[in-house]
Amino acid sequence: MIDHVIHILPDAVANQIAAGEVVQRPASVVKELMENAIDAFAKNIKVHIKDGGKTSIQIMDDGMGMSEVDARLAFERHATSKISEANDLFSISTFGFRGEALAAISSVAQVELQTRKEGNDLGFKIELHGSKLINQEPIVCQQGSIFTVKNLFYNIPARRRFLKSDIIEFKHILDEFHRIAMAHPTIAFSLTHNDTEIYSLSPTSLKQRIIHIFGKNLSNELVDINVDTSIITIRGFIGKPEYAKKKSGLQFFFVNNRYMRHPFLYRVILNAYENLLLPETLPSYFIFFECDPNSIDVNIHPTKTEIKFEDERAVSQILEAAVRQTLGKTNILPNIDFENESSIKLPNFSKNQPLNAPKIQINPNYNPFEQTKTKQVTKDWQKLFEQDTPSISPAETQHKIPLETYNETGNSGVLQIKNQYLLVPVKSGIMLIDQYRAHVRILYEILEEKYKQDEVYTEKLIFPEILHLPIHHAEYFKSLIPHLKRLGFIITTLSDGQFNVEGIPSYWSNFNLASTMEHFIHQFEESEKNPEELNINEMLVQLARSSAIKKGQSLSENERQHLFDSLFSTSQPQYTPDGKTIFHIIPNEDIDQLFK
Repeated sequence: MIDHVIHILPDAVANQIAAGEVVQRPASVVKELMENAIDAFAKNIKVHIKDGGKTSIQIMDDGMGMSEVDARLAFERHATSKISEANDLFSISTFGFRGEALAAISSVAQVELQTRKEGNDLGFKIELHGSKLINQEPIVCQQGSIFTVKNLFYNIPARRRFLKSDIIEFKHILDEFHRIAMAHPTIAFSLTHNDTEIYSLSPTSLKQRIIHIFGKNLSNELVDINVDTSIITIRGFIGKPEYAKKKSGLQFFFVNNRYMRHPFLYRVILNAYENLLLPETLPSYFIFFECDPNSIDVNIHPTKTEIKFEDERAVSQILEAAVRQTLGKTNILPNIDFENESSIKLPNFSKNQPLNAPKIQINPNYNPFEQTKTKQVTKDWQKLFEQDTPSISPAETQHKIPLETYNETGNSGVLQIKNQYLLVPVKSGIMLIDQYRAHVRILYEILEEKYKQDEVYTEKLIFPEILHLPIHHAEYFKSLIPHLKRLGFIITTLSDGQFNVEGIPSYWSNFNLASTMEHFIHQFEESEKNPEELNINEMLVQLARSSAIKKGQSLSENERQHLFDSLFSTSQPQYTPDGKTIFHIIPNEDIDQLFK
């Protein structure tokens, strides 16, 4: 009888377990191999992707290369050239140091490495399939390394089935490529997907690298931030408040050129922009921290994107002050003119004029412990519209609610509050309407009716409009073109993120094509929907959302009235197509309580 049940796992099994954290998707492989190339002092890094990385990932670099012995050891677990003792963990200056990545990758894919060290006449090739050595031999090759990773998760079918479509996986690869290329502007990078060159980035300055990656529009949107202290150095760029967008995506923190996520510092940035941003908008920022490696801890998670600072409070204070100072220097923050004598008026007192103590008014009947309903009627009324979870299912929104329930004969007018809500007096009280959600419902029903009645006519443009999209958006947009064609758009692909819009639906007018399409793309990217899974209803909802008037947009009296009338002409004025509440009514009884 066996007297023990605990045993040591084989290396191949241990590597596959480690791969669960290190290698989550093809983008993880790209990140690890690109960082290895940078640690090897490469000046040119080429990335070739096939089918979103599921078929093949190849990283070529001109770094220092490896000897035959090092090439063999590189695929062993916890084998690394970056550290040699525990104390090294407290002064990490390289990207890799755990010695897990190559072992994990080779355990779940078919890997080939070709490498030659500087000064060696011959290089070396090694092939592994699922951690098993298949072939090794001397070869003639260039200095540096070429990693080829094929058929990721071929031996773990369950993991492979959970991968998204090629376009979604490639989007994640683009994200990793952007972060690494941005942090190293002096290195040349190129990226190819399915034999199509996506990026070819030459060595340049940081600002030019950012512009080359994310588009020329950023050129006038960014301002420099540069602060040097004994604790930390901060450099980079922050976006002007007027260019803040409702979508996230251009917010980046780097520590010693390593990308990091830091929710606390993110909130610090937003605090620095306080009162400068429109509601629900986010500023762009590309902020690089430089500090002593001993003052940070990067060994928290295998992905190494979580970083702890030794003095996080001091770093946050320096960051907030730096952002405010930068905004102030660029005249974005309001200034006080101390040279203008009339700007500050002080009272004049004569020498012998008696001084009277200030008087205050006291209500002797005030009872601080008396509770009334008045405080609860209007407190946080805007939160009525902040529910993320639909209050009802979309299917339930098809039941028509009689208009007479809400409208009032002899309506005294529709008012606008904060350029965000409409206020309308009705029989039962005061109605508050979210203008964005109301417009989404109206546009959705117009689009739906046109599509159902097969009245989606295309209006040919006399002068076709060229749509310029960032490369990371262009790839996804290509997959949406067949779906947009069903809605009446005629769009052809040009090159370098350019598309020729030759026709638009006849019902679609008075909208900014570029901003609407970018918002449209972003919504689908955020949902990570595979293009082939999209149905026409989702397209209609997303198109209505991206085309609707936004919060913060001022409306004329006629526009407010027309929006109100159009809303209550729809089949379900109370809910958006995805079930979110469009309006709330403050009852007359609650209003009366305010004056008791």
